[in-house]
Parts: sequence; C-alpha cells; structure tokens
Amino acid sequence: MRRALALCFGLALLLPACAVASPGAGPTSTGPTPETTSQNPVGTTVTTTPSTSSPTTTVATAPTTTVPAVSSTTPPPPTTTTLPADIAVFPYFYVDEAGHPNRQGPFVVPISREVAATKAVARAAIGQLLAGPGEGEREGVPAISTAIPEGTRLLGLTITEGIATVDFSSAFEADDDAAAAAARIAQVVFTLSRFPTVAEVLFRQDGVALDVPTGDGRLVSRPVSIADYLEFAAAIHVEQPGYRGQGANPLHVMGFGAVFEASFNYALTDDDGLIIAEGIAMTGNGSGWGGFDFTIDYEVDREQTGALIVWAHSAENGSQIDVREYPVGLIP
Repeated sequence: MRRALALCFGLALLLPACAVASPGAGPTSTGPTPETTSQNPVGTTVTTTPSTSSPTTTVATAPTTTVPAVSSTTPPPPTTTTLPADIAVFPYFYVDEAGHPNRQGPFVVPISREVAATKAVARAAIGQLLAGPGEGEREGVPAISTAIPEGTRLLGLTITEGIATVDFSSAFEADDDAAAAAARIAQVVFTLSRFPTVAEVLFRQDGVALDVPTGDGRLVSRPVSIADYLEFAAAIHVEQPGYRGQGANPLHVMGFGAVFEASFNYALTDDDGLIIAEGIAMTGNGSGWGGFDFTIDYEVDREQTGALIVWAHSAENGSQIDVREYPVGLIP
C-alpha cells in the first residue's frame, strides 16, 4: 500500500547523474562471452582497487634445526572455487500502480529472486522469468503480473559479441495481439540486458528466427534492445536496488528516466512509513531519457523493509506525478 508523502520536503543537495545514450545497453565484447558473467546493474562498471599498503616484514633468527628440502616433484595443493550458497537474479515483471497521469502502466521492474548459486546466471534469470510471479504476488497490492504465456520453455541461450540469442518453445508465441506480444518481448529484453555482456537480444522459437514487435508496433527481425521498449518503463525507472531486493547502506540508486528539466524527487521511508532521507536527483538528459546514479545516506536501528519512493513535479501545476514505490531491504 502506498505510503502518504508530504507535498513539501526539505531542500536537498542536487546530485549529478550519469548520462546514458541508450539506457540499459551493456558494453559489446570483442569475442564470444559465456553466460556465466556475474550480474551487474545496467550501465555499471565495477572496479576493484588493490590494496596499496606495504606488507609487514617479520625478522626472525636463523633456525638451529635442519629442515629437509621439499622434493621438486611434490604436486601443489588443489585449488577449488567455492560458490555462495545463494545468489540474486532479477527477472522483470509488471507492477500495477496508480499515479501516472502522463503514462499509464503497468511498467516493468526488476523483481529480486534468490536462487541456488550457479555459473549460468543468465539462464537462471530467464528460468525465474518463465516461472512467473507467485500467487501472493499476483493477488497483492500492487499486483505483480507477467505477459509471458504459461508453459513457455527455454530451449537455448547463448551470448556472443554483445548479442544474447534466446530460443523459446512454441508456447511463447501466444495467440494474442501485438501489444501483448511486445510486452513479453520487453520482459525478456530487460532481464537479459541487465547483464553487462548483453546489449541486444535476438529471438528464436523452436530453433527458427522469430520476428518480434517493438514497443511502438513495428515488426522487426533484427536484434532488439531496451531502447526499443521504453514504452514499458516508468518515467522514473529504478534498476538498482531491485524491487524487494536487499539494499546497502548507504543505498546506491541507479536507473534512467524522462522527466521535465531532468529533475525528480526521492524519499526513503522505514518500515513504519516514516521518511528517513529525502532529496532531489537529476537524470543526464532534460529533454528525453537519461541515466541517474546517486547514493542515499540513512540510519536505521535494525534490518527492515522500507521503501524508495520517487516522483516528478508537473510542469503545469506542480503536482506530484509519475510516482513509483520500490520496496527495499534496509540495514544499519
């Protein structure tokens, strides 16, 4: 249930955003890339900086005991890789919510799912997508839904040079209108484009190339990208944190949007619905779709489920429009 927001929030520091030419498109690799790449939010480059601290040197006196030499033929100990017990994947489903006078939903959101650890993360994400929302999600408020027909099976998935080729069973091409077909194509494209190794998606059905409708009704045989399905994204589309996913502290927020003068508001609430942080953020484009990337500092005394709420102000009368609420786990 949407939490009530005061119309007047405290003035917050304007935060710079990262512009994106085509939201959600990952980098194109120069060679075949297995689908085992770990999952990162759209447009994020994760850099690990090695430690620069000097090693500690210990000076010891020479031993008085003669130590036998180790044979050069002694094999080194085996090296093993331990995977975590569970990992999070993010299939994209539709969330029904009011508060969008300019663009009517439902809109896609990345729903957090915990699965057993696997190297085939993209395949696991598609598996969760085909499984669909649970009964409680379908009947909840807001309701979570899918446009993918029940019984659809994944027959194959490869990722090569930035293009994910996905092959579905014949149930995927349901006997419905072009708008419904585009809605399910959008779910697959958003789910796979979350991986930095995927820029476009090519569809097959029972091994045969499949023409697919784009968000504006065109029928194409080429690989498609998120840019072809922005009609199914909210005006302020949050990619990270995932819907009902676990957030960090501070909370890292990423996504893209199309809002007036590139400005929108946000508020972070705790599990009692009280605002614990608020501010103003910017996208990278004041006249179209642009990316945003910012962090929110907050304090809570225990782990809990709060909500990230985003909205824009109408250029006509200043009212709140394009309101979206994203449940998120908060930690001290």
